[in-house]
Amino acid sequence: MRYALAAVERWCHGFADVVVVSPSTGSAAVRRAIGGDVRLTVCPDYRDDYLGQQVTKLYADEFTDADLICHVDSDVVFDRPVSPADLLDAGRPWIVRKAVGLLGRHRPWLAPTEEFLGRPVAYDFMQQPPFTYPRALYAEVRALSLERHGIPLARYVAGRPPRGFSEFNVLGAHAHTAHRTAFTWYDADTPEVPRLCRWYWSRGGIDAALRRELDALVTVPGEPA
Repeated sequence: MRYALAAVERWCHGFADVVVVSPSTGSAAVRRAIGGDVRLTVCPDYRDDYLGQQVTKLYADEFTDADLICHVDSDVVFDRPVSPADLLDAGRPWIVRKAVGLLGRHRPWLAPTEEFLGRPVAYDFMQQPPFTYPRALYAEVRALSLERHGIPLARYVAGRPPRGFSEFNVLGAHAHTAHRTAFTWYDADTPEVPRLCRWYWSRGGIDAALRRELDALVTVPGEPA
């Protein structure tokens, strides 16, 4: 998280707000770590925090009044200058997709996404972070939970089995169906795909080589690492 936020401070300009959402447990340590102009919002603790952090993303419009919300996980590190304009193409948020038929057999997100939406899903929408959505989309997805499943979305997601939900695929699939012309869609592995950051694996840890790489990304030339 420290590297992700340091990269935001170095590379990202023109954004209205930077918000970190943390469960109550551990929030004091997070508060000590974030520093700067970052705003900390404390959310409830969840029995399964992997599902819990998805809940917070699906209620992101309640944590900010921004018209567009850009999601960055703690293992996403910007590596070049980025402004809000870089998240748009012809004034529309861009999303990178990949056809399900081009994926390997391991796609545990697919069945839960189709189960929630009640229809087949043709693409994986988690191909390239960051993920940017208009604030109105979140309320629409929450309304789907009430309409299709009869319970609030937070309760639906928290009640799923481990790895039993995919927030960005649900958001992307709903946007693709309900608001396709409001977005620019890039097919993965094409030269036009925007690349603004590096995407690591937080559970893999940080060895010496990776730490040197991350230090180089977040250190302004001429300043000590």
